Amino acid sequence: MPLCDGFLELKYRMKKIIFFVYIVVVAGIGGLVSVLFVAPKLAGIAPFSTMAFFNEGRDQAVIVNKTEQILIQRNTAFKKAYEKNVSALVTVKVVNEGGIAQSSGAGFIVSADGLILTRREWVSEGKKTVMMIVRGSDEMKAEIVRISEESGLALLKITASGLPVVSFAKDITDQLGAEVFLLGTKRGSAGQISFVNIGVVKSIDGKLIETNIYEDFRLATGTPLVNVAGDIVGINSVNSSGYVFTITADEITRFLSM
Repeated sequence: MPLCDGFLELKYRMKKIIFFVYIVVVAGIGGLVSVLFVAPKLAGIAPFSTMAFFNEGRDQAVIVNKTEQILIQRNTAFKKAYEKNVSALVTVKVVNEGGIAQSSGAGFIVSADGLILTRREWVSEGKKTVMMIVRGSDEMKAEIVRISEESGLALLKITASGLPVVSFAKDITDQLGAEVFLLGTKRGSAGQISFVNIGVVKSIDGKLIETNIYEDFRLATGTPLVNVAGDIVGINSVNSSGYVFTITADEITRFLSM
């Protein structure tokens, strides 16, 4: 009788151990399934997306926040637009007989064979001055091709070939409210550096575009206004309040075809 009781007791304990092991195994499998399959699905649903547990085990390279996705796409677009146009920027200088610069402004290349567009403010027709174009470490003499007192545009020519050129926006009317940026160069601690100033198109009035970009007259005048597609919307100057206004690409195209 005692032997039988001991056997029953052992059998009862074995059942408890087996049941415990079963619970542990099932719980472990359930937890693994939750981490690998369930949690990533719930992580994108409020309010689970704010809980640390539901973000564990997820691929951290995946961006769930749509605002972040939009910002990355926007920054990438601006970067491509900048890279597309920065190599076409030049500095326009008026130099006297002694080789001393009298004025210095901005311009950009509009044809591969050396046509440079700038603002009238940076051009001198004096017999005792010379027009010079600076691009990187190269400095080249320029000839005046055409000046429009009405639009304030000026076209210069250097002897060159195979130069990078800009592309112009096809339809200016759809730029109202669009994000744009001024692209220029200025003197830095180690020489000339490029810079941008971002804003929006506030209004379009015929051949003039008004922006909310505030900039120094000397830095902005003659620079291109670029949209996120990398196309030139117009050429910039600054009004009496310090805000950038732009002669449209349509007006530039007419001026170049004269």
